[in-house]
This record gives sequence, C-alpha cells and structure tokens, in this order.
Amino acid sequence: MYKQVKPIKNNNTSLVIAGLILTNIFWGASGVAVKVAQLQLGTFEIVALRFIAAMPLLITATVLWKGWGALKIDKKDLPYIAILAFLGIPLEFLLQVTSLAYTTATCFTLIFSLSPFFIIFASAVLIKEKITRHKAIGALIGFIGVTFIITNGSLAVPTNLLGDAVAIMANIVWALYTVLGKSINEKYSALTVLNYTFIFGALELLPFYFISPRLSPAAFTESTWIAMIFLTIFCSLVAFLLYNYGTEKLPASIAGMFIYVQPLSGVALAAIVLGESITIYTILGTFLIIYGIYEAERRGGLINGIKNVENNRKSQ
Repeated sequence: MYKQVKPIKNNNTSLVIAGLILTNIFWGASGVAVKVAQLQLGTFEIVALRFIAAMPLLITATVLWKGWGALKIDKKDLPYIAILAFLGIPLEFLLQVTSLAYTTATCFTLIFSLSPFFIIFASAVLIKEKITRHKAIGALIGFIGVTFIITNGSLAVPTNLLGDAVAIMANIVWALYTVLGKSINEKYSALTVLNYTFIFGALELLPFYFISPRLSPAAFTESTWIAMIFLTIFCSLVAFLLYNYGTEKLPASIAGMFIYVQPLSGVALAAIVLGESITIYTILGTFLIIYGIYEAERRGGLINGIKNVENNRKSQ
C-alpha cells in the first residue's frame, strides 16, 4: 500500500520524475568529483569543506521553502540526532572518500549501489523486519554482480581490495544510519531531520578539519574548485532538496526506485571524465546489481507505483 500524496498535475509528475533522475545522476557522479578533488586535497578536507559549506546553504533554502517552522524540533531529540549525524556524515563520508583513495570511481559507485541490500539486512537484525524471498534473491544477484566488478573475472587478489572493503564498510554505516533513523524520521519531516543532521555533521567535522593538514582555498586549482562546488551545491544541496520534494509528491518507495540511475551515471562519467575502463565484467556486474535492486523491490515497482499515484490523483 502506498502512502497518500498530494495531488499533482500530469506535467508536474514529469518534472518530479525528472528531478529524481537528476538527483541520482548527481549522486552517481559524486565519486568522480571526489577523485578529481583528491588530486589536490586530503580526505578530511574534502568531507569537511563539503558539509561546512553546505550546511548554511541548506538551512537558508529550507527557511525560504518551508519557513522557520521546518526547523522546529524537540530538544530532547537532539542528542540522538547528533549520534545519527556522526554515523551519517563524518563517519560514513570519511569512509567513502577514503575508499576512493584506494579504488576506482567505477568500483566505488557500483559497490555503494548495494546500499538497499545492506539496509534490508540491518533492518532484519535491528528492528526484526522480515527478509522476503524477493529481497533475498535480489541481494544474492546484486552481490554476485559486485563480485564480478571487484574481481574483474580473475581469481587473483584484486589490487583495489582495500578500497573496495572500505566502500563496503561505508555501506554498513549508511545502513545503520538509515535504520536507526527510522524512528526520528517518523516523528519529523525528512527535511527537518536532514537540516539537523547537516548542522551536527558539520560541527563534528570541524575538529577533523583543523587538526589535519589543509590547503588554502586560494591555492585550489580550477578542477578542484569545480569538484568541490559540484559536491557542495549539486550533491549536498540541490540533490537532497529535489529528493525531499520528490518524496512529498510520490511515495518514498517509488522515489527510491530511481537509485537505478546511480550506477549507470557513475560508471559512464568515470569512463568519460577519468578515463576508467569499462570491461565486460563491469557491464555484467552493473546489469546484475540493477536487476538485483529491481528483484528486491519489484512488489513496489516503479510503474505500478506511479499508476497508483495517478489513480489517487484522479479520485480526489
């Protein structure tokens, strides 16, 4: 069953879908942008600068869009959100960027596309959600796909094994953040929680930034500026706002289906921008991951979900 959503006109439905596709293109491209930034900046610099700069921009955009009421929250929930923020921003994104220092953007993007499966397993362990047959089969197919990508069809130890292992750790942390945050997301809007996650995340990153070696922004190259602006504005601000808008107009289960776009955009842009090779095993692995996600979520499929939304709209 799908949640009730606000009725929207047909042309607006197309715009919402376009926004969700664009969101996942941005998120798929984030690994490429990090690889470019790493040519000049360190791990702590990239993550800290990204969220310290994005935090006030997100607050400003939220107030202009929803008003100050969108930031209203019960003070007793702040410590829990601070802990969640540490998982979701400093820890998870530091693992992401560390991973990209030791593996390709292609491998990272495809491994991180497995996040729905890690969330399924974390939900089963932490909140006792049932793993259905479709979810189990989908997870198995997805993990077979990533095995093809990591090994590239060889039995030898992969040269990128460390980076790939850290990417898996980032997936585990993201799954914990997502599952542990369910209760707080049921109490407040996703946008409210996102703002406080950014606030606490940025504050928690400040010590890492000041104790680590850092380069003056005046010394940034043009490519570094472009990469950091892309990560800050498009991946951290625009993408999250578009995603929140999309989940207001479509059920979250349907909005989440556009994750299929992430591996495609990440692999394509890694090849175009970074010159990373696309092998037959990359193509096969990508197909298996996308099909695995589809298999795991097909009872809430995209087409049926959109039809359901349209039927709800017509009945109102």
